[in-house]
Amino acid sequence: MFRFFPIFVCLLLDQLTKYWIFKVNHPIDLLSFLSLTPAYNEGFIFGLFDRWSGFLKNLFYFAIPVAILFFLIGLLIFTKNSTLRFGISLVVGGGLGNIIDRLLLDKVRDFIDFHIGSWHYPIFNIADVCINLGIVVIAFYYLFQYKASKGD
Repeated sequence: MFRFFPIFVCLLLDQLTKYWIFKVNHPIDLLSFLSLTPAYNEGFIFGLFDRWSGFLKNLFYFAIPVAILFFLIGLLIFTKNSTLRFGISLVVGGGLGNIIDRLLLDKVRDFIDFHIGSWHYPIFNIADVCINLGIVVIAFYYLFQYKASKGD
């Protein structure tokens, strides 16, 4: 049952932080380079395809992420290694957080804004952090643990 706990934590943190920052609904400067700025992403990764519509938008916006999540959930159920399970759980939790936004709002709520002067990294959210951390954990597993577990 622990394998699903990180999914729940990612999903809960993501949805609660989105709810809070969009309820406040104005930028909050935390540091000189970090603000919480409510913004909507109507596209895919970093706003790609935001002007697309119809079949292609639905394919990239809903079908592919849902298919990837189903694959990862299946992999999560059958994976025995705890490091790999943890990484997959983070990716699934983050993916579900963004899919919930897409299904309910037809866009994703973002708010973490890194900036230096007038340069801004694309705004993101806790779900995106979970997805990226999960990818790092999975990469760590395959770079350092997988080979050792095979006895090579």
